[in-house]
Amino acid sequence: VSVDELPTFNEAGCLGTAAVITPVESITYRGKDHVYAKDGKAGPITAELYKRLTAIQWGEAEDPYGWTEIVPEA
Repeated sequence: VSVDELPTFNEAGCLGTAAVITPVESITYRGKDHVYAKDGKAGPITAELYKRLTAIQWGEAEDPYGWTEIVPEA
């Protein structure tokens, strides 16, 4: 993502397998603050992504991307 795009975002987040998605409160570049999540709280898009991704991880929603692998119990 180019820093030129920062002002166009309504929300920002960091994604990973364990953290799922974590809201980014702000990004500061050359003295300019770009604020996305006040008090670190997820916005509606970030919250919806979290909900959908965890549903796929827990098998509660279809995995249309082939991200998950069923591991049989021993």
